[in-house]
Amino acid sequence: MNKQTLTFLGRDSGFGEKNNSAYFEDDNNLFLVDCGLTVFQDLKNNFDLSKYFTISIIITHLHNDHAGSLSQLLLYLWFVLNKQVNVITNCVNMKQFLDITGTPSDSYELLSHLPNLEFIKTEHTPYLDAYGFNLKLNDRNIIYTGDTNTLEPFLPYMNNCNELYIDVSKFGGAHLKIDDIVDTLISFKQNGTDIYLMHMDDKEYIKNVTNNEFNYE
Repeated sequence: MNKQTLTFLGRDSGFGEKNNSAYFEDDNNLFLVDCGLTVFQDLKNNFDLSKYFTISIIITHLHNDHAGSLSQLLLYLWFVLNKQVNVITNCVNMKQFLDITGTPSDSYELLSHLPNLEFIKTEHTPYLDAYGFNLKLNDRNIIYTGDTNTLEPFLPYMNNCNELYIDVSKFGGAHLKIDDIVDTLISFKQNGTDIYLMHMDDKEYIKNVTNNEFNYE
């Protein structure tokens, strides 16, 4: 049985109903991966955010489907719940992004790393910088690609990877085209890596191409 560390709030591509976002809890701390346009309301409606000792948000890049409700969440946590949030990112324009969306600097602490998290620079679009990361948690080695159009930056981390969360697409372009990487993903799985597909633009097509080999929900 797969031991899945991350729980998804949504796995849709940028134009889908549920923006791609995931979370995990460690003791009494909440860690959120990306905070797209649909994420704030989901968290507000379905989580008791007041119970967490700390809330940390990892941002992979600044497209709206990954950071579009970040400011709204920070404002809510600061003004309603009196919580300061850790925003963890390597995005070069993050401070400017938060400033122009009217987010008080006291409401967050901007961090570039965690002891158990290493950002991995990748290629997604020429318009902004994008990152995946390597996370080590509870004896699990986890690779999360974020949005990427290449596997190359992540290959050095795959030898001892327990869980791979990977951006896949029917059409490719700014994302990994599933037809081009399915054989590689099967080889990862055969070597013991649990594969979790995310940011899917056509789930049925992707399921058919991969013959239901991986995790889609």
